[in-house]
Amino acid sequence: MYGLILDSMADHIKKLYGDKIWHSVVGSNDISNTFTTHKVYDEQLIPMIANSTEELTGVTANRIMEGAGRHFYYTWLTFYCFRNDRIIKVLGRTFRDFLNGLDCMHEFYKFSFADIHPPSFHISNEDVNGLELHYRSRRTFTGFMYYVEGLIRAIAEKFYSVDVSIHITQHGFRPKLFFDLLTNKALYYRIDFPNNEHTVFQNLIKEKRHLRLNHKIQFPSNLFFEQFPFHVVFDERLQILTTGHGLNIICSGLNGKRLNETFFMTRPLGYDLTWDNVLIHRNNVFELTSVKSTESINKSIYICSTTRHDRSMTHFIKLRGQMLHVEEWDCVVFLATFVMDDLDKMYEMGVYVNDLTFHDLSRDMVLHGLQQNTEYKLALDLEQGKNSRLEEIIQTLEVEQQVTDNLLYSMIPKEIASSLRKGNTSVSLCEKYQDVTVLFSDVVNFAHICHRIEPHEIMKTLNKMVKVFDMLCKEFKTYKVETVADGFMCISGAPTYDKNHTKVLADMAIEMLTVIKTVRVPKTKDSINIRIGLHCGGVVAGLVGHKIPRYCLFGDTVNIASKLEAAGKAQRIQISQCCKEKLVTYGDYQIEDKEDVRIKGCRPIKTHWL
Repeated sequence: MYGLILDSMADHIKKLYGDKIWHSVVGSNDISNTFTTHKVYDEQLIPMIANSTEELTGVTANRIMEGAGRHFYYTWLTFYCFRNDRIIKVLGRTFRDFLNGLDCMHEFYKFSFADIHPPSFHISNEDVNGLELHYRSRRTFTGFMYYVEGLIRAIAEKFYSVDVSIHITQHGFRPKLFFDLLTNKALYYRIDFPNNEHTVFQNLIKEKRHLRLNHKIQFPSNLFFEQFPFHVVFDERLQILTTGHGLNIICSGLNGKRLNETFFMTRPLGYDLTWDNVLIHRNNVFELTSVKSTESINKSIYICSTTRHDRSMTHFIKLRGQMLHVEEWDCVVFLATFVMDDLDKMYEMGVYVNDLTFHDLSRDMVLHGLQQNTEYKLALDLEQGKNSRLEEIIQTLEVEQQVTDNLLYSMIPKEIASSLRKGNTSVSLCEKYQDVTVLFSDVVNFAHICHRIEPHEIMKTLNKMVKVFDMLCKEFKTYKVETVADGFMCISGAPTYDKNHTKVLADMAIEMLTVIKTVRVPKTKDSINIRIGLHCGGVVAGLVGHKIPRYCLFGDTVNIASKLEAAGKAQRIQISQCCKEKLVTYGDYQIEDKEDVRIKGCRPIKTHWL
């Protein structure tokens, strides 16, 4: 699985469901956030991503894959339009022709993606209303059925302005095998669209056939065979009747043997080499590979045998070409070309340039292909090197971004920071919360403690105290608003709503009285005591400041909570009447009545010890 497909799918999920969903997918599967185009990844990544997205969004994995197929086409065209756009255009004059040439498209991409394992396509049951498309692949994930469907729909719409209806009529998907070579199972799409070209094509074939019969056009077989030095002629029993002289040089004695015992078929993918399959797939490119390596080569049939040498063979013969059914002979001619990986291999197999044909590009590919291939490999290596460095830079940036985000979220809430990134102003983010709980705490006799220890010890003590309080904020999912000297302020119910906000802060306050015992005064090792005040009600919250913005709370609720803390006692939690009314519903707290607290500008407030 190349990174190109994974990168396109990641982009599809981000654009359709948002970055938050994508980051959740990445985190739950422990996979990379970015992918390199030409790098090969694990085949299981696509199923993992699709299934995780289904769990997070509720959209089925099949629908996600269909959308990803559509998106792949559009991103693929956008980023590689200088190549892919033209390739798709020349694959077929009509949508029907394009479907016939799908295998050719994958052959083209082998130049850019050398390790690609392309699927195989062919059409059948064609009529004026559409056709049946057979799809075979080595991949086992059923979601690729819908991925291909989305891709076909996008191309039909974009390039051919054709509105297609696609139905999956049969498939051989199983948990472990996508196709079965023995039972010949595959995926069949019924694609309905106006296919008038089918009738035109059939009529054209009939006209050409009548033309040959009427004019009695004949072509000597020996002259025909000379033009294809690597051809193979076989009958309905798959018995080889004759082979080209080029193939005879590499491996003699093939005449009379059965084709399926001498070669196996690697394309079209997933089919046995049978007479029926050959006739059905005549519009496909065939690729045959010898079952065994040739034992003896370069046995010259020429007089001047000194120009060739006997070599021991470890190579296999690979032929690629077209199957042509000759009705007059009731035979099939495999018009093949010898597939060469490199010049050294070609020489070792005893194949020379003069063995190749003049009428096609075989000789040009040998003479010029090596240099072009070397240049391409060099360019590809450079590109892959750049992609690797870019991936490392992106990963480094992601780490730095995470550090920056953590610092930002320590200053303002994550929800507020996300809104600012979207372009919202600080004024627009000001919000009123009707029901929250506010907590204040400070150290008893803090000024007296400061007179007894050094300044750096004061900072060390405060840092230890705030650290344990921060840990409690994280545990109870409350938000720390600020710390001023020995004062600590936090809130529950905002900016993220929690219906149990009073209970949450009450539990946290009780825990604060416990953990503060772990903080001692340097030198004397005396314990530190704190006062805590709790009050619930409405507040106004928003960002204040431009250079160093702070998330601040305003309102009587904040003032009362602060006064309750100031009027409290060491290692006690003072709560208001409204807090008591909320907590008694839980039945888990011991609450003591006490005298009212007088607050300047307000009537006396009834309070309690928690």
